[in-house]
Amino acid sequence: MANPMYGQNKADDGLDMASNANLGGLDVIVGGDDEAFTLSKADCCKTYVNGNAGGMDISLPSISAADAGLWIKIQTGVTVTASDLISVTAQSGDLLEGHVIMTKATDAVANAVYFAADESNDLIFSMNGGTTGGLIGSWAKFTVNKNGYWSVEGELNGSSTLATPFS
Repeated sequence: MANPMYGQNKADDGLDMASNANLGGLDVIVGGDDEAFTLSKADCCKTYVNGNAGGMDISLPSISAADAGLWIKIQTGVTVTASDLISVTAQSGDLLEGHVIMTKATDAVANAVYFAADESNDLIFSMNGGTTGGLIGSWAKFTVNKNGYWSVEGELNGSSTLATPFS
């Protein structure tokens, strides 16, 4: 979309981002039991809720800077098990950037830990129901930023010795 200004055909990044952020139907999709979702851009702007301890796998669509504003949110409605995790995978070259805050279920804020993507090679985000989050109430949001990468933010609930969900 372009926003003509003073007779010029000039791109307006802010309007494009706002338009992209509302492309989907803002639906909630409930999945789980190791269900696999291979998303297209039309599947973005939705919340995907894990409704089964079997977890789910989500493959993000290939993106560019023109897609800035597109997003998906992952919400844990049922704690996943370590053998069946929630896994979100970006396409090659579409790096994950950003961070999450993770707390231990038993200690809450007293043991909150900050984990950030290293912004060099992270393409996978996973929650295993324990050390990398995924206990009920965990959530992560993936938003395409102006650089054409996935910016991640979230609050995860974990247990045991907490570890990064980025790889």
